[in-house]
This record gives sequence, structure tokens and C-alpha cells, in this order.
Amino acid sequence: MAVTMNPETGTAAPQAERTVFRRPRLTTGFWSWITTSDHKKIGIMYGYTAFFFFIAGGIEALLLRIQLAGPDGAFLSAAEYNGLFTTHAVTMIFLFVMPMGAAFFNYLLPLMIGARDVAFPRMNAVSFWIFLFGGIFIYSSLLLAPPRPRWAATFRAGLWTPRPSVPYPTADGSFTPPTAAPSSPPAPLWTSPPSDCRSWGWPP
Repeated sequence: MAVTMNPETGTAAPQAERTVFRRPRLTTGFWSWITTSDHKKIGIMYGYTAFFFFIAGGIEALLLRIQLAGPDGAFLSAAEYNGLFTTHAVTMIFLFVMPMGAAFFNYLLPLMIGARDVAFPRMNAVSFWIFLFGGIFIYSSLLLAPPRPRWAATFRAGLWTPRPSVPYPTADGSFTPPTAAPSSPPAPLWTSPPSDCRSWGWPP
């Protein structure tokens, strides 16, 4: 702990050292928003970020409606439609509805109960940045090539036997005709002695 002299009283006053454990005290500027652990600023950032993802999800919904505006739409390819449909659903629930609730909770709840801040301010700040970079990671999937359906063939042989009247995907990405038989028999189902359904443990 460093010590400084107070010129008015002539007494020594302790001075807090600058460590990573010290709460950030910047109140203005761009860096203050990056390093803040203030619940009000985190709530504001939650709100703006959630609203941005709401706009992105709305644009995705508009593109999906354009594709479905008429029969045999060619505005989007099958892979683009599937990607936008999935991303739109994830956006509206996990990137808008839930974070917008977190925005109101962060900003209002400590003020309503008269608390200085939330219980774990730094963990609260980390949760926002995880949410932001998680959303960016999800949207980066739209820029990447879709995976090949090799996983479907792997699970097909190990988990269930396809119906003879329904084509199923194979390892090379093609589909087996309905009349063809599976290339390998399905794996036997997993069996175990009777167990307690509440804990999935062995009976006493």
C-alpha cells in the first residue's frame, strides 16, 4: 500500500495501488464503456446490443417472407433459407428476448432495492461480453459453408433403422433410394438393469 502526504493536514494518507482487482473508475470516454462494471452501463449496453440483434432478426424474417411470398420461390437457396430460419429463431429468443430482460434487470433492480451494484459486478460485465461475442460467433455461421450431411449417415447406422419407404442420407452426401436396403445393420440398443428414473442410478 503506497502512502502519500496530505498537504493540508500534514498527515500520511494511504493510497490504493493500481491492480487488476481495483474497480475501474473511468466514467467518461470509450474505454470507460469497455472496462465498466457499473450495472447501469452494462444494462444500457445489453439494451442497445439486444435491439441491434432484434433489427438483424427482423431483416432475416423479411428475407424469409420474400422467399415464401410465392410458390417455387428462388430468392434464397435451400442452404440460405435453412441458415436464415435457424439464425432468426436463435436471434429472437437468445439474442433479443433474454438479453433485453437482462438489460432491464441490470439497470433497474439494484436501483429498486437501493443497492450500490449487483452482487458480482465483474462477472456481470463478463456475461455481457460473452453474450456479444457469442452473437457474433452465431452470425459468422452465415458466412461459412454449410456442413455436409456425413453426420446423418453416422447416426443412421448406429441409432435407428430407416424405413424402407423413406430415403436416407449416406456418407458421400447422396440419398439411398427407398427400395435399397441399409448397407450395415443397426447397432444393438443400449440396455441396462432397472434403474431409478429420478437419478438414473443403480437401485439400492
